[in-house]
Amino acid sequence: METTRKRLFYIMVGFIFGQLLIGAKPLAAQGDCKPCFDAMSKVFDIPSHSYVTTNMGGTIQTMELIYVAGATYTKSGGKWSPGLTSLQEMKELEQKNRQNNKVTCRYLGDELVNGEMAALYSVHEETPKNGKSDSQVWISKAKGLLLRSEIDLGDKMHISTRMEYGNVKAPM
Repeated sequence: METTRKRLFYIMVGFIFGQLLIGAKPLAAQGDCKPCFDAMSKVFDIPSHSYVTTNMGGTIQTMELIYVAGATYTKSGGKWSPGLTSLQEMKELEQKNRQNNKVTCRYLGDELVNGEMAALYSVHEETPKNGKSDSQVWISKAKGLLLRSEIDLGDKMHISTRMEYGNVKAPM
């Protein structure tokens, strides 16, 4: 049972960050998506701590992810584990997705997120493998960092993520 839960957890983590890394067309065709892609790419370069809540058909799961010093860490069931992929592998996956996915973005306005002014974008993505997703992302106006995202994958799956960047350290 524990092995199955771990396997499901790692599949979810990979799926969530595949969605967070929303691929793109080449830079010249990005239009309004450039701020979103730039912010999402910074997650790999700046130590970050993500708090993720996934609702799959009424089943709610929470997890935490830390990216720091080229490594990834995941927390599920109160226990931290090293991630299955390195930050370099995730960067390479992002580059590959940028060639294959169709993404459109629209600036919706500014909102306050945890006391910080953020630009809110609506993002629609179509991928060859995963179908369609609709997201909202909040990007810090001062630092260009991803602060929050809400992703809907059809009627049955919703992913909420909150990002923090201060005082992030490896948990192990």
